[in-house]
Amino acid sequence: MGAANGKGSSNVSFNQAKSVVKPLTGHDKNLPVSSNRQSDGENSTKTGSSLRFVEDIILIWLDSSLAKPDESTKSALEQIVRVTDIFKTFADVEQCCQFISSVQDEKIFLIVSGSLGPKIAPRIENFNQVSSIFIYCGNKANHEQWIKQYKKIRSLHTQVRELCETVKFQIRQYDKGITSISILPVAATIQMNPSNKEFIIFQVLKSMLIENHYDKSFRREFMNYSRQFYSENRYQSNIIDTFEDNYGLHSPIWWYTRRCCIYFMLRRAFAMQDAEILYKLAFFIRDLHRDIKKSYLQVHNHQHRAMSVYRSTRMTNDMFANVEKNANGLLAFNDFLLTTLERSMALKFANSLRSDSNYVAVIFKIDIDPVTSSVPYISLNNLSYLSNTEGEILFSMNTIFHITQIQRLNERLYEITLVPVTKKDEQIRKVVEYIQQTTANVPGWYKLGKILLEAYEYDQLKSLYEYILSQTDDTRREERAYLQHELGYIQDLRNDLPSAINYYKQALETCQKFLPVNHAGVATTYANLAAALQRQGDFSGAMNYYRQALKCGTNDDLNYVLQSINIATLLQSQGNYSEAEKKYEQSINTLLHDFPVEQLLVADVYHHLASLAYSMKDYKKALSNYEKVIVLEEKILPVNHSTLISTYFNIATTYEALGNDDKAIFYAEKAANVAQAIFGNDHAETQDNRNYLKRLRQKTVSAKF
Repeated sequence: MGAANGKGSSNVSFNQAKSVVKPLTGHDKNLPVSSNRQSDGENSTKTGSSLRFVEDIILIWLDSSLAKPDESTKSALEQIVRVTDIFKTFADVEQCCQFISSVQDEKIFLIVSGSLGPKIAPRIENFNQVSSIFIYCGNKANHEQWIKQYKKIRSLHTQVRELCETVKFQIRQYDKGITSISILPVAATIQMNPSNKEFIIFQVLKSMLIENHYDKSFRREFMNYSRQFYSENRYQSNIIDTFEDNYGLHSPIWWYTRRCCIYFMLRRAFAMQDAEILYKLAFFIRDLHRDIKKSYLQVHNHQHRAMSVYRSTRMTNDMFANVEKNANGLLAFNDFLLTTLERSMALKFANSLRSDSNYVAVIFKIDIDPVTSSVPYISLNNLSYLSNTEGEILFSMNTIFHITQIQRLNERLYEITLVPVTKKDEQIRKVVEYIQQTTANVPGWYKLGKILLEAYEYDQLKSLYEYILSQTDDTRREERAYLQHELGYIQDLRNDLPSAINYYKQALETCQKFLPVNHAGVATTYANLAAALQRQGDFSGAMNYYRQALKCGTNDDLNYVLQSINIATLLQSQGNYSEAEKKYEQSINTLLHDFPVEQLLVADVYHHLASLAYSMKDYKKALSNYEKVIVLEEKILPVNHSTLISTYFNIATTYEALGNDDKAIFYAEKAANVAQAIFGNDHAETQDNRNYLKRLRQKTVSAKF
């Protein structure tokens, strides 16, 4: 994406959290004296499936006749393959089950023969990735009884044409029921947290997608990318060729409503937040947005009558509960939004979504006043590829609305009334201010990178920077070094040390070749590489790179102090406590005298001193230093900042070690509350703090008896 805006990294700095990559909560956490654990261990990184799909629907046909297909099977295959874009065949139950097990994010529609159905149905009935099962057999009567045991078996078929029509209908129903939304709760101030981060990320993503310039090379790159996934699908391959040759002959609205592979790739990208596909399709997203906006402006001045449009969807019970909880907040449809003027049609479809108890069926009723609304939308009459689009209204991506009413219509069926936000909306203003402050002086796509880092969305951030790096040629050496370093930094945060070290070394090689030795990025790369080696137990390698970082500046600059602190942490890791303490104290004196504005760095060194004293079981000295830390951090940091979690936690462990369990509970509760506010209830960090708080409370209860 660096290529998209032509901006290098001259205005962005290499990430260096207090000179080294730090834990999620800012500081290392003490091991409580009441714990029998050796360590809290590292958070494992999520490893997804090795399979890569660009749509979220997979059709599978399992039939033993596919091993040696006769003419009848070949004829059926020719028809079934056209039902959807991603199609797999299997003749063996085990191989089919292995494939299904490997699928994580996609939904599977399975056609299975009558003979193999009883063998596979009980094995996959409870798989979340399996949406529907269809039995294709020679005699319905042989299977009408056993299929009643399985809710996911939708129907029995003996005719391939009828089978294909049924499967097509079920896939369309599934697709229509997917709606990607994000919520912004009403809040006095905006801070990144689990309840609003998706909303904020999509605001930045939208501006990046629609404001950048894309030349024809982006379209060619998308063509090459998409062909690799549709090489076995002759029908979609032909559409891709047509898209490439005739893109300018039709409007983006026309291409979108054709509902070919491009439509489904885009749907997946928004629903799954698939960064790679979003970047590849960025040119089309921008063109489609502009097409809708242009058409809207052409007719807007002639529209004076208010209207209501409808969109039916399904929500998980948790998602609906979140919408209910934020009934006065904002709701954004992340994707392009297709709606209808016909409420009866929306109600009929919503009723068809009520059968699954894991979901709630919802009708969004959107009230539009053309006089006050500035949300771009357009009627598809005469603009769509399809002819039967009477009464369909298409909104641009990431359209934002106020939730004004939630009404229960029936069991697991609700109507949510929305109105478009105005340009002067107070909550939107706060979001814009937060984004501007967080990404000040950050160019282009790196704005999104900064927001993803703030949101702890490391997987998305990695995808973004990998893509930018792939688009950054060797002439932009500083930017390549920056991206290599940042990928190392991300892998460090994800606890993948071998990968982090590899990226840091790549960055260092680029830095050493092309950047001056006193470039800030060189020192930072040395330091973060040293820190990664230190965490891996390579103390001699770490010391070597810390000393190299030390040489990158003079004795009176901040880098020298930073590397002195880093060397002190290494000495502490090696058990050389007296030398480490001496260097920490020297660093504090230098900071207070020469760099008085670096108060958070002072707090960081006090934290190191406290940790050192805790390790030496000098708990009173540890507490004294922790108190200095918390005074500075509470004065400077927001109330729900991740660094406060580890500080509160470590103060709690110190009070516990001193035998003051009431004070320990007080600070452990503060740590748990901040963790919950930032990460939500289910995050490992929140659970870790809650578990410690629970142990403390149980300990005090036991002590009373």
